Amino acid sequence: MRRLSLTHRLAALTLVASLPGLIALIYNAIDLRNSKYAEVRAEALRNTQFVVSEIDQIFDGIQGVLSAVSQASEVRLSDPGICSDYLWRVHSRLQSLTSIVIVNTDGSIRCFGGAAISTPNLGDRDYLRDAIRTRKFVVGSYLKSRLSNRNIIPVALPILNGDIVDGVVLAGLNLEWLGEQLRERGLPRGGSLAVVDRNGIVVSREPFPERYIGNPVSDQGRELFNQKTTGVKEYVNVDGVLRITGYVPWTETPFGLYVATGISQQEAFAPIERAVRASILLFALGSLVAIVLAWLVGDGIIRRPLMRMVAAAEAWRRGQVQRPGDQRSDEFGFLDQTFDHLMEENAARQEERDAAEARREILVHELAHRVKNTLATVQSIASMSFRQSQGPEALRGFQDRLQALVRGHDLLTQKDWRHADLSEIVRAAVAPVNAAHGHRMTFSGSPVDLPPTTAVPMAMIMHELCTNALKYGALSNVEGTVTIRWTTTPHDRGTQISLIWSEDKGPPVTPPAQEGFGSRLISSLTQQMHGSFEARYPPSGFTCNIKLVSPEYEPRNQA
Repeated sequence: MRRLSLTHRLAALTLVASLPGLIALIYNAIDLRNSKYAEVRAEALRNTQFVVSEIDQIFDGIQGVLSAVSQASEVRLSDPGICSDYLWRVHSRLQSLTSIVIVNTDGSIRCFGGAAISTPNLGDRDYLRDAIRTRKFVVGSYLKSRLSNRNIIPVALPILNGDIVDGVVLAGLNLEWLGEQLRERGLPRGGSLAVVDRNGIVVSREPFPERYIGNPVSDQGRELFNQKTTGVKEYVNVDGVLRITGYVPWTETPFGLYVATGISQQEAFAPIERAVRASILLFALGSLVAIVLAWLVGDGIIRRPLMRMVAAAEAWRRGQVQRPGDQRSDEFGFLDQTFDHLMEENAARQEERDAAEARREILVHELAHRVKNTLATVQSIASMSFRQSQGPEALRGFQDRLQALVRGHDLLTQKDWRHADLSEIVRAAVAPVNAAHGHRMTFSGSPVDLPPTTAVPMAMIMHELCTNALKYGALSNVEGTVTIRWTTTPHDRGTQISLIWSEDKGPPVTPPAQEGFGSRLISSLTQQMHGSFEARYPPSGFTCNIKLVSPEYEPRNQA
């Protein structure tokens, strides 16, 4: 496989470095499009609800007119001429209605506000029967008026005389006027608006109302028309335009008409698509310029200084001392100087490795010495633990003493095996006992560091004293307490430590007939530290005093 030259690699690196920008550009485009999509959906539904509100106000106004007509004295009189003249005056001021007529409950016309082309009986109209039955304002479905021969949405309001329907006020909503009102509110570029009655007949449509009014809703719009709840859907309208359409079913509007408004997806997303195309073009041009510049300047800025360093490295490999000779203050000059120092430091590094190897040997010998000492301590503990008994109790005691030894080693390991504070040793010993016996052990004293030869024996002494207190002393009942105090004074060999262990409120104490294993172990460990151990047995509780000198410095083993 052919290897790329440095110039090719720089060009490739420039291209790779531009990928995060391309990813960010794509992400922003997707995020912007998603945000715009959610915004358009919300706008489509908001527009639809606004149209519903406008149409509802129109029908509220018509209902108010019909209510006033039903209460007029001219209508209540039995004179058809006076009634017709009144209706004509009212109708002449209203462009929203094609006609106003008063009918009897059987559908016969009582009076009519205008010149009718015929005077038919309207008793077969559903909206008339619904008004009589419900005694409320009723909005009917799309039909051609028998009176004016115009396409209308009929409305009806019963005339009530007490509890009796005395007649019905009928009127027809002028669909041309309705279309003009809805058209005045304006539509976004490529948008649409449709109003459909409950039978699926288009009542109002923008754009191209002449193509759709009076016709059944298209197959494409039938799915939305049949929806039971308000919503937003993206679909291709009958005019072939993909729109995001908000709709309100006729069952959800106060006037029983389906309303939908659509926003052209192409028009809504056109600004975003233009911005994305421009961004991609600028990104491509910028990347191309960066690659060309990397190609042109890579040889002079990077390749030549590197080749000088390669030549110097080859000379060093052959045993010839040769410096790159680049004294510039930029990064390559710094790299040249660093390369000069590199070979000069090899000898010094070899010496450091030799010294490190010598230190490792010392550490190995020191570790071996500590392991021997630890094994000797374990052997001594085992010998004393199993001298008089070899049963389960002796085994548990041996295991507990080993745990005390381990705790002492853990404390030293945390301090690189140089020292351990006496308070930490005491705390580690009494923590399990306090946790199990309600913190009945307290300790206090000055800070003092103990070397390994003193720290490990002191940890085991604390363990033996705690074990004795649990078995026979103050901690064997529910009231006893233990107090541990120590003081320090300067000494010519280090620090003089005097530690007092005092028990109180435990069982009555009597001096033992013979020295027990714990006392022998404590005495042995104290002697190992060149100290003293004094035990007293007053009736109030066992007390002991341990004295020793902690050296300020303990040399690390060298052999």
